[in-house]
Amino acid sequence: MAFTTSFAASPLPVLDSVSDGQSPQLLMHSATLQIDSYDPEHSDRSVESTAAGDTESECLESPRDIYPLMGRVLSLSCSPDGCRQVQDALGKVVSDKERELLVNEFHGHAITAMRCPHANHVLQKCISVMPPASLQFMIDEMLQHQGLAKKVATHRYGTRIVQQLLKKCEASQLSGLAEALLQDAIALSCHGFGCFAIQHLLQFGTAEQQYRCVRTLEQNMGSIARSPCGVGVVAAAMKRACNEDKVWIARALLQDPKLLPSMAQMRYGEEVVPQVLSALVGKERVQAFRSLADASSELLSARYGRKVHAYLQVRMSGDMSANSFSISC
Repeated sequence: MAFTTSFAASPLPVLDSVSDGQSPQLLMHSATLQIDSYDPEHSDRSVESTAAGDTESECLESPRDIYPLMGRVLSLSCSPDGCRQVQDALGKVVSDKERELLVNEFHGHAITAMRCPHANHVLQKCISVMPPASLQFMIDEMLQHQGLAKKVATHRYGTRIVQQLLKKCEASQLSGLAEALLQDAIALSCHGFGCFAIQHLLQFGTAEQQYRCVRTLEQNMGSIARSPCGVGVVAAAMKRACNEDKVWIARALLQDPKLLPSMAQMRYGEEVVPQVLSALVGKERVQAFRSLADASSELLSARYGRKVHAYLQVRMSGDMSANSFSISC
């Protein structure tokens, strides 16, 4: 017996035109989005079962089981309860083909969904359970307009999608997105949300992309290392870069005598300082110690600076015993 059905898709709230270079606006919910810190380690919202007896045997086993959601995926994804329902369906269906039937409704609406406080979790679920090839539409839509990738990466919800795509997708898929991020690497590094995209690029990008990112940091250290968010990017670079690149980053921090002490007083400074001192040798290491020693009073007055000061006190007893200066308390 032939089975036919028709649905009227409920569209997501639309973005203002971006062709004139203006920032896209999400026309939904009257609540003002407040900027807050974002921890990429806890970006995914897990879907809890709504029934204690749920088992693997309850997975959706045929396309007919997802018919009740067809045509309503977009509208459901924009609500707290509906987005969990869609995520639950994505996790239970038994084939990628069935998942694609659901996700197909996001094609052409991915940017808006990335910026939605609820739908962005559905996209994250898609990234976690679907093969990279099925996620290409998200990347393509971010590259439709110049500067749009940056706007998504600096959005409190959109940045989560950028990070997850950088982690999941193949290098061949990400070349355009990575290039867009690299073009705005300085601004992104100093942004509260954009910095996480650069950190992910340093971790998951190709060797060539990582190299270009490190060079950008090195050549613009004066501005990036003075930003609390930028210090986090420098810390990621010192953690991921090869030894030779670590030396160049450390030397860039010595160009301004006040730069290393300033960075040492900020969050992640306590991670960067030991790596900088380890990367440098001889007179350059002595120079780094001296710059920090001259700022000991400032270090002691700052929360993170006190941790750096305590570390230096330990290092001084071994590394600098032959020198005539010490850090005064």
